[in-house]
Amino acid sequence: MEVRREDGSVIAVEVAGEPGAPAVLLCHGLADSRLSADWFDEAARDLGVRVIAPDRPGTGGTDLRRMDRVADWAADAARVLDAAGASAAWLLGVSAGGAFAAACAARMPGRVRGLTLVSPLGPPHWPTRGMAPGERLALEVARRAPGFGARSLGGLALLARRRPLLFLRLVTTELPEADVRALRRPDLAESFRASYAEAFRRGSGGVAQDLRVLTRPWGFDLASITAPTLIRHGDADTTVPLAHGRRYAEQIPGARLHVHAGHGHFSILGAARDMLAPAAG
Repeated sequence: MEVRREDGSVIAVEVAGEPGAPAVLLCHGLADSRLSADWFDEAARDLGVRVIAPDRPGTGGTDLRRMDRVADWAADAARVLDAAGASAAWLLGVSAGGAFAAACAARMPGRVRGLTLVSPLGPPHWPTRGMAPGERLALEVARRAPGFGARSLGGLALLARRRPLLFLRLVTTELPEADVRALRRPDLAESFRASYAEAFRRGSGGVAQDLRVLTRPWGFDLASITAPTLIRHGDADTTVPLAHGRRYAEQIPGARLHVHAGHGHFSILGAARDMLAPAAG
């Protein structure tokens, strides 16, 4: 569906699972899009929940809106929930989307039933030990030149459209074996490729903005989050190290951490049912 802002600009939203069921607001990762809702569709239908996945400003089908901080995303999130008729929702943030989901939990606590963070990327001052060298370098480039970093990622999006097999070979170069196996599955590989390509449909401006706000002060305090919080992280993750999941668990009051032994950044998504189950309860 499409949601209109007050100025007439559009927020593109993918809806998966059961229509009219309890809502889960999915905050997608970096260089990702609303199409990642596809990873959760089957589990959502089985559990009787509805996954609502908006593209962030400038990403996929959403018109660009300037954000100065991660916290600014909460305004669009509230509009989407209003349009979906959801007075409250469970929040699900994946990878870099964890920061945006946490921002919603901090900024609109009255509308948040709970928060699940999956392999969440932390603030820029958190340690990068355990990240693959390429991921660490990309993060450092993003801190200094987010536009350049986004254009580099956009080059991969072109490959995703034109040479999907080469794209998958390149993006799995530094991944652990668990992630390589997961992305060899034709359904997951196609979903990942399509969502990545869609992120750059309007160019690299949206991803550049995500990089800019993620690598600067976020505009909210993790300690202010009061919603029940669950964190799931694989101990073989080299995209976002487990240390970030542990820090989220330490800083959000009452948060619980579940470590998925042997899983990486993508293989962990095979536990989609477990991730959505709290929203169905």
